[in-house]
Amino acid sequence: MAPQALSRSQADFFLRGLTSDPPQRADGRHLLAFRPVELDTGIAAQANGSAQIDLGGTQVYCGIKAEVTNYGDDDDDEDGEAEFQSQDDQDSLGADSQGTGRVKCTVDYSQSLIHSFDSKQLEMLSVSLSSMVNSAFSSRSSPLPLQQLVIIANAKHWTVYIDLVVNSLSGGNLFDAAFASIFSALYDTRIPLTRGVAFEAPATLDAAGNAVSGAFENAQGDLDQMGIKGLLKKKPKSTATPQRKGKNPGRSKIVDFELENSSHAGSLLAGRDELPLCITVNILPASYLLDATVDEEACIPARVQVLASSSARVLAVRTEGSQEIPFKRISEAVQIGSVQAARLAQALIQQLSLVIGDDDEDDEDDEDDPQASGARDTEMELDS
Repeated sequence: MAPQALSRSQADFFLRGLTSDPPQRADGRHLLAFRPVELDTGIAAQANGSAQIDLGGTQVYCGIKAEVTNYGDDDDDEDGEAEFQSQDDQDSLGADSQGTGRVKCTVDYSQSLIHSFDSKQLEMLSVSLSSMVNSAFSSRSSPLPLQQLVIIANAKHWTVYIDLVVNSLSGGNLFDAAFASIFSALYDTRIPLTRGVAFEAPATLDAAGNAVSGAFENAQGDLDQMGIKGLLKKKPKSTATPQRKGKNPGRSKIVDFELENSSHAGSLLAGRDELPLCITVNILPASYLLDATVDEEACIPARVQVLASSSARVLAVRTEGSQEIPFKRISEAVQIGSVQAARLAQALIQQLSLVIGDDDEDDEDDEDDPQASGARDTEMELDS
């Protein structure tokens, strides 16, 4: 879905260049070449993770925030999604989401874009992008193990909010840039460490009014009727409790939690190396085109969006456009997209690992020198 339209003569002009022999693009790239990717991380101090991607002029900011949620509090959000699902899908999704955390995405765009692009097209792009991200990170298909977001079994969990802001669309290829920013922000995200606090109920009084064995007593020998001292019994970090035969599953003595004091901001997400990236493969009459500009998107009538991981594992495929795409060409596009997603993921991981490693080594120096901390800016190019 292109954010702007071209006249027929303009579209024909661009298509003739792209389908000529050899193909000609306005910026001199060959058909499968990506533009340099500029990456900034750590740009939002209050976020659990943040990143900004600039891909040929398309600039997308991603902020990650983890918030504590009670199980059942987000049922209202699922009601809106349920309108588009069958009863079997709702039951299956509800069963899959029990006992795990959640990931939610919202997309917004800079108001300055309204002066350059059609507002309805921008709104449709926002809805389409948020739907694609939420589907990719749903409890059924998320590449991240969502069990790591559980704080107290069947009681509390972390909800990870992905907030995307599109600052510029001048370079086109929004979906690829957006997923690259999500990948970078989640790779740098740290979830706060928690420790469960258990409650041990006070014992009852005997016939003489004295506390029986096992009851809590204060310094004066009186029974702690409120059982407050029971909250002093702390559990280890893991909130999972082993099940015993004859016991009801899912019950735990842990009734609350506390944040652990640590020199680090939290723990990195498990499974972050397999985060999805989107590669949009534009379909030309006899070839394919990657990383399309705004004008190229407007003149190409069909495309395939491939979600794949760093191991080239395909997670989802979506077709878009006004022309029907033969299955053979979809299959070829998926192969191209998965290979390119692996290359992009490896390039991002290489840069992010250097940045995160530097941050870990410089934590103590940053505390002494506030100006030493802040955003890290890197630029990378992908081999075709």
